[in-house]
Amino acid sequence: MMAAVIGWVLPLGLVAYCGWLAYFAWTQSVPEKSRGSYAATLLEAAFVAVLMRLVVEWSAATIWLWVLPAAALAAAAAGLVIRWPRLPARRAQVTEPRAGFPAAVPARKPREPGPATLTGYAALLAAALAVSVIVG
Repeated sequence: MMAAVIGWVLPLGLVAYCGWLAYFAWTQSVPEKSRGSYAATLLEAAFVAVLMRLVVEWSAATIWLWVLPAAALAAAAAGLVIRWPRLPARRAQVTEPRAGFPAAVPARKPREPGPATLTGYAALLAAALAVSVIVG
């Protein structure tokens, strides 16, 4: 019973997550996320999809719940490639002070994934893909 629940619930969650990512890759968000943020989110989703392929016991019916997220990730990647020149290199900095703080205190800067983070995500994805190929 639990294996059946895991075999359907986790893939449905992956479908929803990757569909959400594909939607936001094609639409403009406010404030606009940076290129690095979108790339990190795409790498995270791909890593989760590969791990899901390794963890979940797939059947003839549930394999489509893995194909749908793979197609959504491809659509998200295509949307980001098309929108890449219009995306900001860095997230816009907020210059307004936070409520309750004096104007002299600068607003907190949002954390952005740096090159080391993106490289680490890409290495984890490559390792997961290698394990997936070896396992079969």
